[in-house]
Amino acid sequence: MRNRTVYRLDQVVDMIREACAQAGSQYQWATKHKLSPQYVTDLLKGRRNPGPAVLKIFKLEAVTQYREAR
Repeated sequence: MRNRTVYRLDQVVDMIREACAQAGSQYQWATKHKLSPQYVTDLLKGRRNPGPAVLKIFKLEAVTQYREAR
């Protein structure tokens, strides 16, 4: 079984930010992917977490991790 990269939320937000820059603006990236520009702004400001549509764009999936308590 191949190891898959695990990204922190801030890394995913950086991916979104870079994609917006490559598209020319947050608005252009949002409309290209049929997302609300306000939703993208909320993602970049940390007010919302990426939902299924954004995760699909980047071929990511949300996972829950558990670890031993101290």
